[in-house]
Amino acid sequence: MQVERIAYADTGRFTMPVLDHLANEGFIREFLEHPADLDGLRQAAQGRHFDPQHRAVLCAALEKQHSTGPMHDAVRASLGKLRDPRCLTVTTGHQLCLFTGPLYVPYKILNAIRLARQAEAQLDRPVVPVFWMASEDHDAAEIDHAVVNGRTIRWTGASGGAVGRMKLTGVSTQVEEAIEALGPGADAAHVANMLRDAYREDRTLAEATRHFIHALFGHFGLIILDGDDPSLKKLFAPVIEEELLNQIAQRTVAYANERIEARYTVQAHAREINLFHLRPGHRSRIVQDADHYQVLDGGPRWTLDEMLLEARIRPQDFSPNVLLRPVYQEVVLPNIAYIGGGGELAYWIQLRWLFQAMRVPMPVVFLRTSAASISSKQMRQWTELQLTPQQLFAPLDALKAEVAKKGAGFRTDLAEELAELEKLYARIASEATKADASLRGAVEARQKQALHGVQRLEKGMVRAAKHDQAVLMGRMDAIHEALFPGGGLQERKDNILPRIAAEGLAALDKWIDVLDPLDPTFALVIED
Repeated sequence: MQVERIAYADTGRFTMPVLDHLANEGFIREFLEHPADLDGLRQAAQGRHFDPQHRAVLCAALEKQHSTGPMHDAVRASLGKLRDPRCLTVTTGHQLCLFTGPLYVPYKILNAIRLARQAEAQLDRPVVPVFWMASEDHDAAEIDHAVVNGRTIRWTGASGGAVGRMKLTGVSTQVEEAIEALGPGADAAHVANMLRDAYREDRTLAEATRHFIHALFGHFGLIILDGDDPSLKKLFAPVIEEELLNQIAQRTVAYANERIEARYTVQAHAREINLFHLRPGHRSRIVQDADHYQVLDGGPRWTLDEMLLEARIRPQDFSPNVLLRPVYQEVVLPNIAYIGGGGELAYWIQLRWLFQAMRVPMPVVFLRTSAASISSKQMRQWTELQLTPQQLFAPLDALKAEVAKKGAGFRTDLAEELAELEKLYARIASEATKADASLRGAVEARQKQALHGVQRLEKGMVRAAKHDQAVLMGRMDAIHEALFPGGGLQERKDNILPRIAAEGLAALDKWIDVLDPLDPTFALVIED
């Protein structure tokens, strides 16, 4: 296996905040407390003093959450480490995508595992990786499908409310579809057993996701945390109360947004109240209505005192939105780093003053590694066309034209003729205006028409060259589609299970060596 490292800027696929963050550019530094490097980890570790009572509650909650299924020895060891007062965490999180969803979800997890190892070695203190299950989200359309070997498998049983609480009614059909789509492989039967064992109809989506992620990543010691937990919400209750009383998120995020808008598009706008209320089948916004507070979608209505009492008695019924969820995470974990994608980075940079106002330490924010794979055969075919790995990211039509012109048995470039034509019309214009100055406009119109005609002929000659080399053009299309299925990055569509079916869990060991969150480059993996 060979890895080509490509600068993110050279891919043309990433936003300005991502490129600025990777370059540690001055503008974005204002919005992040620590740089995304080893020095940043050291700074975060030095400033992270985690309440022993919070640690005791966290450890008890995690022991309980992990007791619902078999526990890998490495996970048991990580839970033991977490009891150490010096132990820190490195966290990533995501929605509960069916069968792990697109590749970037396992990439994030592998990044967290690797960064935890790197941090532990550098800091000389225990550091464990954590996957935060976003079980309280309610966007079913984001989590109800997976694309396995090009086949879209969609679970139709998704309903409203917090997705983690959904029962997996009817999911057995999708499990068998996924198994069929895996294709042949030395470990296909093992993957099939893992799928059937995890995604059972008597489980919720959160339970199934925990079981499946543990089966895939448990040997790395990955801790899986479900934030939809009453004991953890009690730790978060003071923040809930502060938000209900003073709407701090709205004010601090608005302050950040005014500065961010000088260079970037703002990712999220804070509401007056950035909390949801949870009840069976619903995760609903809370809005102020005159002197009362109303839970939308037919939910309860309270006075301020009634709502504050409800938050103290049943904090588990309150759920943070996208802007407050990171604060919840940092309240309940001894965290020093969060790993996320470009979209997550865009809202983390809105939160620095929210963290300060809530008196919660902000972690180092790392961009997850982006990666794609291509077969060695396809890479050889590409380089035989005298194209570089970097050119895989260039606009395909222009590349095909370049290749076709090089291989054509005839000249396709009419630049000389166009230059001669311009000289000809310059002479005509000179003579015509001697006769009548008003003829200049007519000459220029004819010139424009003639030039356009030659340019159209030139394009036709390039099309002819492409037609003559149809096999090469088709090969380029196939390589591009493998790397950019449907026109998007491979990691945003393809699923990791076919790789594991072919290679076993050793595929994850291979990819953890590739995906280094401390290396600010895109990883192009050339596989045998």
